Amino acid sequence: MTLEILTSQERPQRTWLNALLIGGLTFLLTLFCLELIVVSGRISPLWYSTALMTVIVFRAHSKHVPLLLLACVLGTALANLIIIGPALSNIKFAILNMVQAILGGVMLRALLDRRAPLNSLLDWVRFALCAGLIAPLLGGVVALWMLHVGSNASLPFFSTWVISEVIGVLAFGPVLLLWPNKPLRQILTPGRQLETGLTLLVTLLASYLSLRFLPWPFTFIVVILFWCSVRLPKFEAFLLFFLNASFISILLAFNWVNLAQNGMLLGQVSTWLPFLLVLLPSHVMALVMDAFQREKHHISESETRFRNAMEYSAIGMALVSPNGGWQQVNHSLCQTLGFPADELKKLTFQQITHPDDLNNDLQQLERLVAGEIMTYTMEKRYFRKDGEIVWARLTVSMVRDAAQQPHYFIAQIIDISELKQSEQINRRLMERITLANEAGGIGVWEWNLLTGEMLWDKRMYELFGLSPHQTPTYDLWVHLLDPAERETATLAVQQAIERRSAFQLEYRINLPEGPRYVRSEANRILSQDGQIERMLGICQDITPLRALNEALFQEKERMAITLDSIGEAVISTNDEMRVTFMNPVAETLSGWPQEKAAGVPITELLNITRGASGPRVDNLLLCQLPDEKISPELDEELVLHTPDGTRVEIHYSITPLKTLTGASIGAVMVIQDVSESRKVMKRLSYSASHDMLTRLPNRHSFEQRLKQLVNDAAANHTHHVLVFIDLDKFKAVNDTAGHAAGDALLRELAELMPHHLRSSDMLARLGGDEFGVLMPNCEVDQVRDVVQRIVTAVSEYRFMWQEQTYHVGASAGITQIDQRNCISNVVMSQADVACYSAKHAGRGQYHVYQEVQM
Repeated sequence: MTLEILTSQERPQRTWLNALLIGGLTFLLTLFCLELIVVSGRISPLWYSTALMTVIVFRAHSKHVPLLLLACVLGTALANLIIIGPALSNIKFAILNMVQAILGGVMLRALLDRRAPLNSLLDWVRFALCAGLIAPLLGGVVALWMLHVGSNASLPFFSTWVISEVIGVLAFGPVLLLWPNKPLRQILTPGRQLETGLTLLVTLLASYLSLRFLPWPFTFIVVILFWCSVRLPKFEAFLLFFLNASFISILLAFNWVNLAQNGMLLGQVSTWLPFLLVLLPSHVMALVMDAFQREKHHISESETRFRNAMEYSAIGMALVSPNGGWQQVNHSLCQTLGFPADELKKLTFQQITHPDDLNNDLQQLERLVAGEIMTYTMEKRYFRKDGEIVWARLTVSMVRDAAQQPHYFIAQIIDISELKQSEQINRRLMERITLANEAGGIGVWEWNLLTGEMLWDKRMYELFGLSPHQTPTYDLWVHLLDPAERETATLAVQQAIERRSAFQLEYRINLPEGPRYVRSEANRILSQDGQIERMLGICQDITPLRALNEALFQEKERMAITLDSIGEAVISTNDEMRVTFMNPVAETLSGWPQEKAAGVPITELLNITRGASGPRVDNLLLCQLPDEKISPELDEELVLHTPDGTRVEIHYSITPLKTLTGASIGAVMVIQDVSESRKVMKRLSYSASHDMLTRLPNRHSFEQRLKQLVNDAAANHTHHVLVFIDLDKFKAVNDTAGHAAGDALLRELAELMPHHLRSSDMLARLGGDEFGVLMPNCEVDQVRDVVQRIVTAVSEYRFMWQEQTYHVGASAGITQIDQRNCISNVVMSQADVACYSAKHAGRGQYHVYQEVQM
C-alpha cells in the first residue's frame, strides 16, 4: 500500500482510480474493526477509518478532498451494510466519521507542516490534542445529538466512542502522516526490511507472551515498544506500534488472552485504557529518539563539514590552545609556514611569531579572552622553518567550554606575502610618480561631475597662481583662461563630457608675471550605469616648450626656404636608408615627387651609373650609413638616370646625421648637376691635350704617350716604333696662298693620314708642318709599308685652294723603341735625324735610323 496518491498531482483519469483505492482501503479498515466487534461481542474501541479520513483531509490536495472523502464514506457504509445489515445508521456513522475527520484535518493543516508533520515532540502533542482528543470529543458530542442516544446509555456510548477514536488515531494516524510519498521498496533497503520484519516478529511474540503469562503485561509491552523506538527509525517504529496495537486487539477480541484472569478486567471501557498507556510513552520515546538521532547526525555532519572545511581549505586554519600551542593544523597552514604537522604541533605560535608583531597579537588575545571583542584580524609576520619571513593576515575567534572558560582558539591564516610585496612595489611606484610629477612640473587634479567638487594638488595651485586657501572650481578655472581661448577650451571639455571621452587641450592663462601656456590632459571615470562620474587629469607648464617650438619652427622655416632656394638636390634618409625628405631640386633631378619617395630606399630612388652606359653604382648606401662624410672623386663620371629616360651628370656627397651622443639617425645626400661644368672641363682638357687646328693630339700629349711606351719597353722588354713626318714644300704653299691655305692644308692632311694607321697608333702634330706617330707593340720592319703609304698618300694629295692646285710631299724618319733605346729624348733625336736624312736623300721617302758603328 502507498499513500503518495494523497499529495501527487495526477491526471483526471487517475484521480478516480485513487479514490477507488482509498475507498477500498477504508472499507477494509472498517470491516476489520467491525469484525472485532462481532467476534468479541462488545463495541470495539479501535476505529481506523476516521484516522484515515483525517490524514486525507490533511495531506490531499484541496480539490481532491471531496472525492476522496466521498469514497471513504461509501467504503465505511458498505462495510457497515455487510456486518450490521441495511440501516440508516450506517450512513449516519459514516457521515459522523467524516465530520470528525474534517475537524481534525483542518486543525492539523493549521498547526503542522505538511512536508514534515511529526518532526518534533511538539508536533506530536499538537497532533494528539487536535486529532486524538479535541476532534474525538467533538465527534462524540455530535454523535449523541444525531443518534438520539438515551440518557442512560449516553455516558457509556460517549466514552466508548471517544476511546475508540483516540486509540485509532494514535495508533494509525502517525503511520499515515509519516507514510512516504514513494513506494516502500524505494525507501526500505533489503537490510532495513529484514531488520524491521524480524523486530516485528519479536515484538508480536513478546506482546503475546506478556499478555498471556505476565502480571501487568502492558508494562512489559511498553518496554518492548521502547526497544523498538531505540532500534528502528521513526516511521518503522510507528508502523510497529500500529501493528502491535492491532495484534493485541485481535488477541483480546478472540479471548486468546484473558485480562480478567490477571486481575485487569475493570469494565468494558477500562479494558482498552492500557492501550493509551502503551502508545503514548512509545510515541514520545520514538520522537525523542528521532530527535536524538537527527541531532547526532547533524553534529556528525557538522563535525565532518568542519573537518573537511579545515583540512581542505585553501587558507591556513588551526585550533590553538589557550597557552598558544597548535592543537590541530591543516595542510595549507603547513605549506604556508613550511613545517610538517607533527613538528608544528610541538611549537607555540609565540615561538614562530616575529618579535615586532608578538606584543600586538598577545594584546588582542587578552581582549578576546576578556570578552571585550568576539574576534580580531591583524597582519603579522611568521618565521618559516627555513628562516624566511612570511606575511599573513590572521583572524582569530574563541570557543568557550560549558564554564565559559577559553577552550581553544580558531585561527585563520592567509599568506599575503605577495600582496605585501605588491603594496611595497605600488608604494615605491607612487613615490616615483610623485617625484616625477614634481620634477616635471606636473599638476594632478580631479573633478567630481556629480557634486561639482574639484581637488587640486600643490603643483596645480602653483601653476595657476592661486593661494592655498582658495577653493578650485570649474568657473574659477574658466576665469583664469585667456579670454580669446575660453570658448574653445570650454567647448572641448563640454564635448568630452557629452561623448564620455578623454580630452587634451592647450591654452594660455594670464598671470601677473606674464602669460603661461598650459597643457591639460584628462580621462573619464564611468559609473556602473555608464555615465561619467569623475574626470582625472594633469596640467603641465609648456611655456618653455612653446617658446622652443616657436624657435624650432622659425629655424625650420629658414632651413626650408634655404633648401628650396639652393641649386643642389638635398635628400634626407633615416637610419634604414629610406627617404624622409627631398627639396624641390631633388624632386626635379630624380623625377620622384616627395609624397611617393617617402619611405623608399635611396638605392631604389636613384639609378646612378659610371658613365652614360657604364655599370651601375651598387654600393651607394646599400647596407649601412657612412661613418663620416663621403664623396667620389671629381673625375669619376657619374650619371643619374631619371624615370623618364633623362641622363644627368652628377657629383654627390653623403654626410651622416648623428645625435648628441654620436648615434647615427640618418644621412643627408647632396647632389649637384655637373653636366655643364663637366662639359667645360672636358673642353679645357681637350684644348690642353690637342692641337686646335688639326684636332690631333698636341706635342705635350705626344710626349706623355712616348714616356709611357719608353717605360713599358724598359720594364717589359716590349718593342714600339716612333715616326717623324715632315711636310715638303709646305712653306711654298703658305707663302704663295697664305696662312689660311696652309692651315686648311694641315687640317686636310690630318684627316688623311689616320686612315693608314691602326686604332692603337697615335698621330700628333708636333708643331708647324711636323707630325709624329707612335706605333706600339711592333717592329720597324712591320711599319715600313705603313709609313711608305702615308708618304705616298701625302705626295699624291692634290690640295685645291682658290681654284689653284698645290702639291706637297712628306719625308719620314723611323726609329725603334726597345730596352736598349728607352730614353725619350734619345728616340726623339733619332727619329728627327732619320727624317732629316730622308729629306736630304731626295724627299718623298722615309729613312730608318741606324746607329753609327764605331
